Amino acid sequence: MRIPGHKRYSDPDECGSRAGVFAEAVRDGDMELAWSMLSKETKGMRMGVWATRNDIDMQVAYRAAYDTSHPQRATMLEDFRTTVLRLWPLEDLTGLGVSPTNYVDDEHAFAFLPFGLTLDVDRLAHRKLMPGIILPMLLEDGEWRVDLPGWRFLEVEGQGQTGPGPGLG
Repeated sequence: MRIPGHKRYSDPDECGSRAGVFAEAVRDGDMELAWSMLSKETKGMRMGVWATRNDIDMQVAYRAAYDTSHPQRATMLEDFRTTVLRLWPLEDLTGLGVSPTNYVDDEHAFAFLPFGLTLDVDRLAHRKLMPGIILPMLLEDGEWRVDLPGWRFLEVEGQGQTGPGPGLG
């Protein structure tokens, strides 16, 4: 799959590094950190999906999303982790690297985290085809955040149009 946008730098930057921290947080079960790295739109989408699937009032879901002491927060975050791990097998989240970020514009980017890099090689020095995770990122409040609705920038295979692509619904 072609990653939208253009590389601005030849080395990985803060955007890609933050995507890597997010993937590591999911892998390590630190869902508080992973949740804090999501864009506002992604958090809202996940709250709605969790509330709908579990017949939970949206006000309760909102409180769980933003109150770290809420009794249902752990359940909501575990549901989020389970959803992510359905798309990214846990074993794939070991040995991730960071490649240079592709920027769509000044606020939207895609970070590519290739699989299977060794401890000695955590960054890609040259371009080559390899499997990995593509994370849409959004510059929000001066910080790069994981923007799962950002899949809308990916082209729909064979149609040359942008579309929703895979998501974490």
